[in-house]
Amino acid sequence: MSNMSRVNAMDENFDPDKGQNVSCRLNEQGDSYVECAECGAQAEIGTVIQAGDVVYSGQVSAGSPDATAALYGRILELAREICGEVKAESSDEDGGAVRRYVFTFTCTAEKMIFELRLRNIR
Repeated sequence: MSNMSRVNAMDENFDPDKGQNVSCRLNEQGDSYVECAECGAQAEIGTVIQAGDVVYSGQVSAGSPDATAALYGRILELAREICGEVKAESSDEDGGAVRRYVFTFTCTAEKMIFELRLRNIR
């Protein structure tokens, strides 16, 4: 029995065969990944990680060009720590106060690890 089944097994609205609340409309639109707003159920991990999804794009702005460059440097360092072969492209806007960047990882798992660890840098 999965953790979610154990947690919700006593809930009369929980369907253990579906692994979600009875009223959940998970993936009803045919999307590859949808989270139910009512119960928080999520699709299988195989539908979340899509083969070939290796490009991450973002932007940073830290108030001044120097602070933005420093923050971007920490982000780039993280990307290189996860994937030594990451390809990085960046461009400055507003005199360096904003930096847009694109990282291309060698595999989908590296991109996902980067996304999760990036939350700690902010």
